[in-house]
Amino acid sequence: MADILIKNTLIHDGTGKSPFKADIFVSGSKIEAIGTLDRILAETVIEGEGLASAPGFIDTHTHSDGVLLNNPQHANSLRQGVTTEILGQDGLSYAPLSKENYSEYRRYLSGILGLPPVDLDMSSVSKFKSHYHNKAAINTVYCIPHGAVRLETVGFKDAPLLGKDLQKARELVKRGMEDGAVGLATGMSYFPNAWSDTDELIKLCEVVAEFGGVYVTHLRDKNIDRGFGGGGIPEALEIGKRSGVKVHFSHFRTDVSNAGRVSERTQLIDKA
Repeated sequence: MADILIKNTLIHDGTGKSPFKADIFVSGSKIEAIGTLDRILAETVIEGEGLASAPGFIDTHTHSDGVLLNNPQHANSLRQGVTTEILGQDGLSYAPLSKENYSEYRRYLSGILGLPPVDLDMSSVSKFKSHYHNKAAINTVYCIPHGAVRLETVGFKDAPLLGKDLQKARELVKRGMEDGAVGLATGMSYFPNAWSDTDELIKLCEVVAEFGGVYVTHLRDKNIDRGFGGGGIPEALEIGKRSGVKVHFSHFRTDVSNAGRVSERTQLIDKA
């Protein structure tokens, strides 16, 4: 990889301090120096006057799991400065899944994730990650999708996750975290996710908490009778409280009945 010298660029370094003008020297895949670098010679020199430089942006909520496998250049994000995307959002993705479940689920999710190749091994989080690492133009981070965990245990049906099925589900989450996942994601507007109840999610998140992971949730608005406090924010907070897991809210919505009342709507979160 060629050495690159970026001259006279305005650097926003991500620390929160004011931007400053400097040169940046990149050797191979690493930034080796930042400052006034008049004496450094590089194979490629980029004039950065009037331009800004910053660490790569992290897209914390995207649904490019399938698209990336078909178009790994991913120019639409890369050209916006995105260098990392967090996959598995809303509990919708491909691992860990058996060959049969992957074949069916990839079609079910194709409207939101794209349609990836059918001949991929998605039997574990490590296998999933291998299809992206050093193959896509961006870095990826993975949340274990709750939908896949349910498919591999009770299938695509309205059934409680209990006993041996629950133990298997917890083991799948444990293995996924060991393989490098950062947490568990669920989308409580979607199926099979919404067939769960709060107790099930607490049991799964107990495993995530042991690894210091995060529960990433699209809040429940289906089967609200199965969710603590009617689902939504109360349920997510209860899961965090009882399992010890860190909680990340994927979305926060208003509607015609409460538009503009954001502070009022977030009181429960602020209190927690």
